[in-house]
Amino acid sequence: MVISTGTYEQVALEDPDGQWELACGQLRRKPEMTVEHDDAMRALLYQLITQLDPAEFRVDLNLARLRIQTGSFYIPDLCVIPRTPVRRAKAERSGRLEVYAEPMPLVVEVWSPSTGDYDVEVKLRAYQRRGDVEIWRLHPYEHSL
Repeated sequence: MVISTGTYEQVALEDPDGQWELACGQLRRKPEMTVEHDDAMRALLYQLITQLDPAEFRVDLNLARLRIQTGSFYIPDLCVIPRTPVRRAKAERSGRLEVYAEPMPLVVEVWSPSTGDYDVEVKLRAYQRRGDVEIWRLHPYEHSL
């Protein structure tokens, strides 16, 4: 069964801890991750928030929902969001799911055994089509970017 954008938004708002994505009309819950995965995200988060002006940028871990032209919605592991789209979302989507269609300056997926292939084959390609400026895949076991 294909899920509509409205149903997706309702599910995501009713179960905020579920980290729901919409991929090709199907609901997909982001799985729980390993300690190494989460540690790599936190290390990058710390580096970014100490270097970026909080008046200009917000850094999100597993919170930003990026709209893909195909109608999918993905939640990157980490995303740098300029404050202008954040202010626009607050004004235009108050009380609704936070979603961004505009390209982001940085989108990051951290490799994990459960999602590594999916991230590379599906999500990273979708971020490229969106026009996101920098798209990183960190590998916490190989210590590579």
